[in-house]
Amino acid sequence: MYQEIEKLLEKYYEGETTLQEEKYIKEFFGKAEVPTHLQHHIAEFAYYRLAARETPSKNLNEELLRRIEKKGRIIQFRAVSLRIAAGVALVLGSFAAGYYYNNKGGEIAIIENPTANSMKETLQFKQVNLTSASERIDAVNQSLKLEELDKELIQLLINTLNFDDNVNVRLAACQALARFESEPAVREGLMQSLKIQTDPNIQITLIELLVMMKEKRASETLEQISKDKAVMDVVRMKAEEGAATLITL
Repeated sequence: MYQEIEKLLEKYYEGETTLQEEKYIKEFFGKAEVPTHLQHHIAEFAYYRLAARETPSKNLNEELLRRIEKKGRIIQFRAVSLRIAAGVALVLGSFAAGYYYNNKGGEIAIIENPTANSMKETLQFKQVNLTSASERIDAVNQSLKLEELDKELIQLLINTLNFDDNVNVRLAACQALARFESEPAVREGLMQSLKIQTDPNIQITLIELLVMMKEKRASETLEQISKDKAVMDVVRMKAEEGAATLITL
């Protein structure tokens, strides 16, 4: 009955959906009733309704566009910045909405109780080539229903964040880890990940999350990134902004 939406989700997480298909997916998860086996996607798509009312990076984007126009790279930047904005909105939106619904007593009812063992099985390195991106995202999202993570699962999520070949899976892992920010291993993992990430979507997401967590130890890494000419302008400016924020805390 729900095969169509399941196929569209698969395409969505592989980055192959059209704008029309994405609109359909968002409308589907905005309905009053969503089947139990798809409810873990609700928080992710619910955030788009909230994000539409806010543009936290508007001033930053306008300043970047002004600077880059002078360099004659405006067309390239617009395309890349839109991709970055979409990626960041996905993970930060999922994190914010998921955190709210799971910790503030929101409206989403969790009916199924996932097991950590099934998550571990799916996220094992040997399984990566045997599973789809949506299957791995489903496994990562199960952590939103757990009250705590053991050391093995934390490490698996960190490995997924650092090494999965699909950016949406890595963003989902970042979201999952951020929910357990009180765990020292999680905070350390996010800081170390920032040092090795090269995808701007992941870099900006990690910067936003570490600032949100008030992780002052990340300020040095952020300063280094802000001065690295090999890093995209938008990432360097975000790192500079984040470092300044953490230093003043």
